Amino acid sequence: MRSVVDHINELPDDILVNILSRLTMKEAVRTSIISSRWRYLWRGFSGCLNFDDPFTMANSKWPHLNLKSGPINVERHKFVNWVNQVLSSLEGHCTEELRICFDVFSNHDIDNWIKFALERRVRRLELDFSRVVYNFRFVGQYTFPSHLEFYSSFRHLTDLSLTTVGITGEVLEHLLCYCCPVLEVLNVAESSSLTSLKVSGPSLKLKHLKLNNLDNLKDLQLHAPNLLSFEYSGPILPFSFRNVPNLVDASFWGCFSAYIARNLCQHSIFLVQLHTLKLDTCHLLIGDSEYRAGRYLHDIPEMCHLKHLEIIGKPKVNDLIFCIALLEAAPSLYKFSLKLVSQYDYESYESVKTIKDQPYLSFTELRSIRVVELLGFVGHTANFELVMYLIFSAKLLEKIIIDPCSTWRVGTPAELIWRETAEYQSARRRAFELAAKFPLWEFVIP
Repeated sequence: MRSVVDHINELPDDILVNILSRLTMKEAVRTSIISSRWRYLWRGFSGCLNFDDPFTMANSKWPHLNLKSGPINVERHKFVNWVNQVLSSLEGHCTEELRICFDVFSNHDIDNWIKFALERRVRRLELDFSRVVYNFRFVGQYTFPSHLEFYSSFRHLTDLSLTTVGITGEVLEHLLCYCCPVLEVLNVAESSSLTSLKVSGPSLKLKHLKLNNLDNLKDLQLHAPNLLSFEYSGPILPFSFRNVPNLVDASFWGCFSAYIARNLCQHSIFLVQLHTLKLDTCHLLIGDSEYRAGRYLHDIPEMCHLKHLEIIGKPKVNDLIFCIALLEAAPSLYKFSLKLVSQYDYESYESVKTIKDQPYLSFTELRSIRVVELLGFVGHTANFELVMYLIFSAKLLEKIIIDPCSTWRVGTPAELIWRETAEYQSARRRAFELAAKFPLWEFVIP
């Protein structure tokens, strides 16, 4: 009988630690039970430290989910102890990523977590202290220490994400210009302290910028020649897109998205260079008579390089008409995604009852669209009309993805519960009924 040779245990510790660092943190810790030699190997872990508890957060927001977590104050204390215990046990000299996402506001502990990130020369740092109760997200907000922008240890940082963290424009600008020379990704959301921001610098390496839910922002200046993608939701600000020559991916939400939608012609210089555009049309007013009459359909500039268009909107005819007008202005479009956010029936409020009755649409052939994705499908007349319009107009259409799941539930612990409801099952049956009418096309229905 041939003996089995244990080649793994013949490897030196540094090789084993390197292997462990390619696992998740929890997987690496579990290896401590293999043998006495493995008991402490995980302490050299240098991969992604991911401290996240989405189920507890979800249960605090939506108690009816019954995810079996305790009161938020108790869970907050347990979470902080968990992070502190793991970080104090690690012995490595560097860490690839530190991600801490929970409703916490223990300033002393958070200061120590940032100090750990500095000492371990992290490349990616994410701090998300989103509040369980949304209306109080700015109460007791942790403030990013102003003295840390002078720490040279952030020179390895390539990705920084801060949510519900108070940070001023002065600190951010100093980080960008002097402390983070290789930073490529910056994400700031729900910061009550950010009132102005200038993203500029001759050696700026920034490629991806996300600024969301910044209610107090009053001034924004962009001069980022390497910027590839930009996402923004916040107050309407008169900033220019002239100094972002390489921008190819843009996403706008909330009131600012409505402002962009109403003034597409004024932004034609940057729209023509985009490959991906995501717009939120929910804030286009339902009672706006000029919009309902088709005013915003007249001057949509041609977006000749656009490959992917994503619209978040309501299931009403006027929003779908706007979508179609955008499709007709994008001759190279490959994928169109429509994410519906309301289950209410808007059809009885529409002055234009059907898509085909809209006089401002040319209904030209869509020559390039291959994939259509419809999320939040409920089976309204407007839903059916849009799919049929795309089938008859997009001659190269290959795949139609229809998902009746509520848009805001996708990717959350509430998704699985929603997919078991009668509303979801009813909408799913209507999606299959629609697919049966067009057997020559590929329909994907989860």
